[in-house]
Amino acid sequence: MSLQVKVITPEKIIWDTTSEQIILPSTGGDLGILADHAPLATVLEPGVVRKKTEEGWKPLVLFGGFAEVEDNQLIILGNGAEEITPKLKKDEVEEMLNTVSETFETVKQNSDDQKEIEAAALEVKIAKARVTALTLLKK
Repeated sequence: MSLQVKVITPEKIIWDTTSEQIILPSTGGDLGILADHAPLATVLEPGVVRKKTEEGWKPLVLFGGFAEVEDNQLIILGNGAEEITPKLKKDEVEEMLNTVSETFETVKQNSDDQKEIEAAALEVKIAKARVTALTLLKK
């Protein structure tokens, strides 16, 4: 038996598929979901959602959101998401991470605006997730 998986963002449905296993970036750490999982609702951190396929693991960068599991259905409502393709170059993704990390440090040191600091921290988490997802994809 498999899970019906939907990843929905404000822009579109990213995934509407089935999988034997999903790994979610929950606030308490990575959370594995298999068929017949107990009902669950959880907050998701920005990070990598992993879907098990016949070819291996397929990553998706999630910008945070919520997940609900019930009756072998997993619905992820994401703030945003992007699929990672092999076309991305690791050095470019790592350079993006370096750039947003530097920006975060500058904002943290020079700003009293908590929302601005949190937005910069979010960009760092998303950039780290891209690096992780690309690494998983290239294995």
